Amino acid sequence: MSNTELPPSPQWIRRYLSLLGVQHSAPDMAALTELVRAHVLSVPFENVTSLLRWRDHAPGPVPAPDPETLLNAWECKTGGGLCFEICMMFARLLRALGYQAQIVLGQISVPFGHQAILVELNGSRYLLDLGNGAPLFEPVGLDSAPVEIHRHGLSYRFRHGEGDMSLLQERVVDNAWSVHCRYDLNPALDADRDQGYRHHHTANASWVTATLTMVRSSTEAVVALRDNNLSRFTAAGKTVVQLSQPADFQRVAVEEFNLPLLPIGAALDVRAQLLARATNAVDQ
Repeated sequence: MSNTELPPSPQWIRRYLSLLGVQHSAPDMAALTELVRAHVLSVPFENVTSLLRWRDHAPGPVPAPDPETLLNAWECKTGGGLCFEICMMFARLLRALGYQAQIVLGQISVPFGHQAILVELNGSRYLLDLGNGAPLFEPVGLDSAPVEIHRHGLSYRFRHGEGDMSLLQERVVDNAWSVHCRYDLNPALDADRDQGYRHHHTANASWVTATLTMVRSSTEAVVALRDNNLSRFTAAGKTVVQLSQPADFQRVAVEEFNLPLLPIGAALDVRAQLLARATNAVDQ
């Protein structure tokens, strides 16, 4: 995984912008905000793709995400992505459009386990965290931190940590702010990005292979699937429905996540295999 890849083709850029429903325009704050909002609304957060990637390459190391493969999946509605896929793709697009964009790393549970994008525009810095399953529809201005975002009954706060290159994302848990992610705003090292990516694709080493997780943010709600529980967050509160049958998961993939061709049934099989492996390891 590299911050210095070959520039994308003009066709790739056109396809990506068409997917987002956004016109090609010069870099400015309005255009950046439009791109961020369109991306969060268009590309769901999901680990089905990661589970199947693990299946296809176990026990060896998984390959880095491929920009062409991912764009095809997004266009065909066969998948979304997690932070390492979404940030790689969106940073690549931004740089092609003339933005100064670098991938940075964050720690939620393990070092190097999360990725975001830092954009410098007109002398100001902005954090784009499109790959965390949150309804963050606009760039987070670091010069004005702390920044609070309240949407669909969910609350987020971004504030500086220790030093100018440290940022904290906090969320309200049990009516109190709690640190969710710690960002290092220095450009990510390729080796560190690769370490985090491969950790997430190690069997049962993190939630990426230990759960089935999907999140989609819209202007009306945040819908989150975590294993068998389908949660909906709105301004009116939270509701939870339990799924039991494979057909329920396929229906939800279509109706809630707009991914009619997502191979969620195959991911359920992989998840069952990994769960059995974890259970056998404990028994031994």
